[in-house]
Amino acid sequence: MSARAGRWRLVAALAAAAAGNATAQPPPRTSLLPELPASVRVAGLAGAGVANIGYAGTVFENPSGLAPIRTLSIEAALYRRPDGSTYNMGAAAARVGAFNVGGGYQYLLYPSGGPVRDNVLSVGALTYRRGGLAVGGGLKYLSVEDAEGAIDRTVVKDLGVTLALFDIAALGLSWQNFGAQAVSGLPLPIPGSFHLGFSLNLIDTYTNGRLLALVESVWTEGRVQRTIWGLEGGAVIGGLGLIARVGHGRQPAGSGFSRTAFGGGILIGAARVDYAYRASAVGDPVTHLFGLRWTR
Repeated sequence: MSARAGRWRLVAALAAAAAGNATAQPPPRTSLLPELPASVRVAGLAGAGVANIGYAGTVFENPSGLAPIRTLSIEAALYRRPDGSTYNMGAAAARVGAFNVGGGYQYLLYPSGGPVRDNVLSVGALTYRRGGLAVGGGLKYLSVEDAEGAIDRTVVKDLGVTLALFDIAALGLSWQNFGAQAVSGLPLPIPGSFHLGFSLNLIDTYTNGRLLALVESVWTEGRVQRTIWGLEGGAVIGGLGLIARVGHGRQPAGSGFSRTAFGGGILIGAARVDYAYRASAVGDPVTHLFGLRWTR
């Protein structure tokens, strides 16, 4: 064998080894939490949340949606997904002088034995309102831990604007998950998205009836634009009430949910007990979601 042929064979062997190492590299881990509805109320409306304002859970959807909270709002949610993973969420928001401040967390724990152990998302937000216009900003921290204990951490930003017309209607705009910055490990691929939503109370909220219509369009980086429709109605008498919800629209690919959602709630004074029913897009068992809210 000539020296030239030997050199070419060595180069080919090194190239093959490099290609093999590149192929063996695991794909970047991703966080599923931005694909899931944070609150049970939003889940029952198929994800229409950007103009669904005035309670703690809006800190995940639109930071400016905290503006209508007069004193304090707290919220929690829990459900088990068809793959055996469990989801829980907690959030709180309060009025502090001329501002509203809020924060919350989402936690998704996978079954043991898989490649990923958990996903974590925490958020903090600050909102300022003047008249019917509110502007808010938020910072989200996301982490993904694998079965070996390696953790990737990334920080993203949110910005929201809400224009409210008394208690009749609201126009919400939210730019979510932009300006991603890796904190440690590999950067998590979190696509940014722009949300434009509108909500309209079809019945005066000072009567016993409740009927709220919502529509939201979402533009996500590298994905098809999608639109969601929602309707929430019921009656409240003497501080006690029943609410039903339905929503329909294209869902984020990672959520695993079908396009149509159903839900409801029980109102007891300032407290709300929420429920949502979500069918799977691929024929898996349905998911039952439960949540609690309290707002003053």
